[in-house]
Order: sequence, then structure tokens, then C-alpha cells
Amino acid sequence: MRPIAATNVGQDAILSHKILAKSANLVGNSIMSTRTREETSGPLGVIGCLAAGFEILGRHLWLVILPVLLDLLLWLGPRLSIAPLLEGFVALLTAQPAPDPTTARQVTQAVQLLKQFGEQFNLFSLLSALPLLNVPSLLARHTPGAVSPLGEPRALLVTNVLVLMAWIAALVIVGLAMGFLYLNGLAHRVRAMHSPTPALPHFSGVGKLIRVFSFAISLLMSGTVFTSLWLLLTAITAAIVQPLGFIVWALGVGLGGYAAMHLLFVVHGILLGERGLLRAAWESIVLIHTQLPSVIGLVVLAMVIYEGLGFVWSLPSGDSWLLLVGILGNGCIATGLTAATFVFYQERIASTNERGTGSG
Repeated sequence: MRPIAATNVGQDAILSHKILAKSANLVGNSIMSTRTREETSGPLGVIGCLAAGFEILGRHLWLVILPVLLDLLLWLGPRLSIAPLLEGFVALLTAQPAPDPTTARQVTQAVQLLKQFGEQFNLFSLLSALPLLNVPSLLARHTPGAVSPLGEPRALLVTNVLVLMAWIAALVIVGLAMGFLYLNGLAHRVRAMHSPTPALPHFSGVGKLIRVFSFAISLLMSGTVFTSLWLLLTAITAAIVQPLGFIVWALGVGLGGYAAMHLLFVVHGILLGERGLLRAAWESIVLIHTQLPSVIGLVVLAMVIYEGLGFVWSLPSGDSWLLLVGILGNGCIATGLTAATFVFYQERIASTNERGTGSG
């Protein structure tokens, strides 16, 4: 009887040991799978955001309509020329006698640059003058001049300064409205990608439009004041000590770029995050501070892609239909990169808010 009892006890011990081992394995596997899910549920990297942006573009090619239409207007449509105003300014420059040969050469060079600028510049390019606020355009940056496959486009001449100011105000407003439609469409598609059945928006389209316009106007006003003071200070210091003027100029460029970078995701917060203007600005500043290496990587990579391919797209001359390929290509690249910035915001702002909540 004793051997039988001992055998039963040994078998029970072995069985219980096996059960404990299997339980430990299950617990270990559960912990490992949980850690794996936590690791894979982190925010997308820069390359992942770029891939997601172009994936959105591939699913919704109609998003490139506005960039393509804007470039077609700048290419084949009428030109809004300020050449008469510049010619009057050139006449004033040349009417004044130069005190020395060096000044005379400088005036001659300035006159040539002004004439060339007046012949090529199209005031309609102001429709795409503000990055991440307007519709991206190839020909607003690389002007084709007064040529097109349809012949020389019709020129609308601006001969009065007041008329020029009115045109500038109108084009800025229309450009912001077009940019809102374009960026809001991208934000809607990015939101739908993360949530197939998104909740009702907190703000109406009109509310978002007002916030975007308020941000743009504040940015333009503060930028105008800062630039005016910066140029004045640079001129004064350069007149006293020329190297000091260069230092002031470099500091102004650096401070302006640093401040602009911190407001990079304000529009994203308004349109995608549905924040108010102040909260969107604050979250953009926090996002830049907490994700600075990733933001720099995204900005640098996007600029290299956009500017490098922009040079390629603009290689055909303005009177060749091959430029149409560049317009379509630029619209696709610009839209994919812009969508990638919205994906980056969506991915990173969630982790930033969670980090802030956790630390709080």
C-alpha cells in the first residue's frame, strides 16, 4: 500500500509541476504579447508618416485638384503684372545722378533686376505665398515667365499703388480660402484613416475657417512688424559697423525661423485636432519641444523631397506641354507631403497629451 501511495503522490507532484510550468509559460507569453502590443502601438516614425501620407493620396487622388488648377491658372491664364509700377520706380532711380562710378554700377544692376522681375512676376502667385496656409504651387515658385503653349498670355496691368494694395488684399483672402478647403480636405481624410466612424466635429467649417483666418492675420501682422524692425536695426548697425549688421541680420533670420517652427502645427490643431486657436498654438509649441528631433527630421526630409523634385518638375520651358507633367507631379508630391504632416500631428499629439497627462 505504501509504494502505491508514494507512486500516486509522485504522479500528483509531477502533474502539478507540469500545470505550474504551463501556467508560467502562458503568463510569460501574455506579458510578452502585451509588451509587443505596447511597442507596436507607438507613434509612427518619420518614414511611416510619409508612407501614410502618400497612401492617403493614392486612395484619394482628387486631393490634387486645387494645386493642379492653381498652376494651370498661373501657366495658361492671364497675368497680373506690376511692370508699369516698377517702370515708374526705375525712372526715379535713373533720374537721380550717381555720385560715383560704384554707385552708378549698383543702380544699373538694380534697374536690370527690377525690369526682369517686372517682366516675369505674376501677382496671382500670391495665391500660394504662405506655406502650410495656401494651396502648394510649382509655378508660384518657379515662374514660367510670359510664355505658354497657347501663346503669350494676356497681361492685366496694375498702374496704381492703391489698386496694387487692393489686389494684394483680395489675393491673400482668396488664397487663404482656397488653402482652407485644401487643408481641411486633407485633415478629414487623415481623421477618417484613424477612425472609420469619426465623432461629430466640435467646430463647424465656418468656425474652423475663422480660426485659420485669425491665425493667418496675426501671423502676417506680427511678421510685418518684426521684419520692419529687423531690417531697420540691420541697416543702422551695418551703417555703424558692417560685420555687426551681418550678425544682427543672421540673428533675425534665426529667431524668425525658430518662432515660425514652433507654430508649424497650429493649422493642424485647428483642422484635425479641432482645437481653439490658443490651445492649438500651445499644443504646437509643446509638440515641437517634446518631439524636436522627429520634427526636424520630417521638415528636412520633406523640404529635400519637395525642393529637389520641384527643380526637376520645372525643367520644361513654359511654352512646352511637358510642363503639364511637372504640374501633375508637383501636385501629387506636395499633397502627399502635406498629408504626411497631418499624419505626424495625429500620431504625435496623442502621445504628447498622454505624456502630459501621465506626468500630471
